Amino acid sequence: MESQALALIDNNAKHQRSPPGASPDIVPSTAQLRRAFPVMNIATISSGFEKGDFLVREEKGQRVYFDFFEEAFNYIAYKGYIRMTGEDEKEWMDTMNNVHASVKGGMKYNTGKLLMVLYKPLATDEEMM
Repeated sequence: MESQALALIDNNAKHQRSPPGASPDIVPSTAQLRRAFPVMNIATISSGFEKGDFLVREEKGQRVYFDFFEEAFNYIAYKGYIRMTGEDEKEWMDTMNNVHASVKGGMKYNTGKLLMVLYKPLATDEEMM
């Protein structure tokens, strides 16, 4: 029996996104896919920790604690991260909360309260040339 408790990939067609102008019979080009689904790193700001009131989690699992939200936000903004738009941020927050809730017996470490999700687009091949 397939579990629906955590569905990171929704098989329901009405929830699937496609590149603009895409047809189900036509395979989109790499450039179309990159525009529709940009490759990015995400970072989060959470609260509720003993080491510091705010925690920034970023690429490669790096964690940095701060006493003030402004310090946490300025730190991650200086690295080029941008806050996600409302709907995208909500989708990521829901996904992460579902992932944490799916761990039987609870998470081993304090995950805190997720406050903000930010992203940094990765350079494409064209931008690097």
